[in-house]
Order: sequence, then structure tokens, then C-alpha cells
Amino acid sequence: MPSPAPEPLAIVRSLGLAGGVRATAVAGGTDTTIWRVETDRAAYALRLYRQGQAAVAEREVVAMSAAAGAGLAVPSVHASGTWQGRPVLLMSWMPGHPLADEVGGHPWRGWRLGAEFGNAQAALHRVPVPAALRRHPVPWIEWAGPDEALRARLQAVSDQPGVLLHLDYHPRNVLVAEGRVSAVIDWANVRSGDRRADLARTASILRFAPLGVALSPPAARLARTALMAGWRRGYRHTAGATGGMAPFYAWAGSVMLRDLTPRLGRPDLPWLTPAFLVRVQDWTAAWRSRAGLPP
Repeated sequence: MPSPAPEPLAIVRSLGLAGGVRATAVAGGTDTTIWRVETDRAAYALRLYRQGQAAVAEREVVAMSAAAGAGLAVPSVHASGTWQGRPVLLMSWMPGHPLADEVGGHPWRGWRLGAEFGNAQAALHRVPVPAALRRHPVPWIEWAGPDEALRARLQAVSDQPGVLLHLDYHPRNVLVAEGRVSAVIDWANVRSGDRRADLARTASILRFAPLGVALSPPAARLARTALMAGWRRGYRHTAGATGGMAPFYAWAGSVMLRDLTPRLGRPDLPWLTPAFLVRVQDWTAAWRSRAGLPP
């Protein structure tokens, strides 16, 4: 028998938020359910995790605290707890709109918004890594699955000590307001590691993931190209150039394939088709070849 649907008002009351409260479901991540919760005084994001994700929620809190301490705009946690065995966070509702929507609605701003996007990622990589995030039960390299050649190459070339990695840094997890980044959200994948892993992960998402707006194919291509060019320029301007990216791109492609292949056929992902996965496979294979890795 399926579990009853979560009741957001009951959850927020269990966290001590009393009085007149309104809750509206919003699009969430793969593993969480999110509502916008409003009172007469403030708006919050209520994030409910799956059972067994207490450690994920704890790492998010640690990461956001470190990022806020370094001056990044991130949600602040107002309350935390559990609801029917599931971790839950009540966080500030951040201003702005997803960068993807801004680019989709104003594609001529793609380069400038991309530069802001890159600047913010460079700032993220300067955040001191908290001790609690220096180790993870599943290190970032292992995301690519059982690939001994790739693992050995990455271990040999990765910078130590690592920087703070968001690992889901893309235009739906970065909000903008008045042309500037107003928040970086969804820190569930946070780890410590080589910054090139974070850049490769972002590059793979920018290249393949849909912007999620109704642009014509030519306009979408132009917007995507401008966004990616601005992102690279913004990051380099703030953090300097990066080299030796080939094995990291190969890793990012493998991660995307491992993540998306089991979701093929889901009605909420109409863009995820066998042809899409073939494109990712071809891109990944090309970078493996450039890195001198076996097919």
C-alpha cells in the first residue's frame, strides 16, 4: 500500500511554524519534495528528503553555512527535523528566478548571464572546505561507476587538497535577479575535490540538458552557445584558466549516462530519448579518446 502524500502544513507545524501558513508545491530535485511556504511575515522553502538521507541534509546545511560565511548568496536554514522518518529543512526563500528561465525569456542576454554564472562558480570554489565535507562515503570519482582506467587517471591527475564542489551547478540551481546571481541552491551533491570535476559536470549539463523554455531550435542553439561562452569567460576572468580537462569531461559524460539511463521513458522527461543518450555516449567516447583512455 503506498504511503500517504506528505502534508506540508503538518510538516511546518512540526517544525514550530505556527499561525496562518500557506504552502504551494514547486518543482524539486530528483530526491526531494519542495514547497514554497508563506506566512504573513516571510516566505520559506520547505525541503523534504527521502528516508535514509539524513547525512545528505546535514552536508547541505554544512555547505550552505560555509558558503554564506564566504559571502555567497545561499538559503539560510531556519529549522530542521524529521517527519515520518524523513529529514526536512525549512530554509529562506531566495529572491530571483532560475537562470535558465532568464536566458530562455531573454536569449540575447545569454552571454552576460553566463559570465555572472561563471563568476559565481569561481567564487564557490574559493570557499574554504569544512572538515565535515573533506570525506564522503561516495567520493566524486566513484560517480562514474566501475571504470578502473578512468579512476586511476583521475586519481593521478587530481589536485590536492580539493576545493568545494557543488556537482549540480547548472542554470536551474542558480537564481538571478536584476541580471546578477541572487542565490545558489540545491547542495545535495556537495563534496570536496578537483575543481575540474565541477566544471566538467557543469559543462556536460550546459551542453545537453534542455533549457526548459519554448525557444525555436535555432534560438535555443544560439542561447546555449552564448551562455556557455559567457560561463567560460566569467570563470576564467575570476579563477584563471584550467587545463587537462579531457579525463574530467570523460568522467562527466559517464556520470550523466549512469544517472539518466535508468530514467529513460519517464513521462516527465520527454527530452530523454535513446537518441539523446547516444549523443552523450558519442561525446563521452570522444573525450575518452582524447584522454588516451580505452573505449
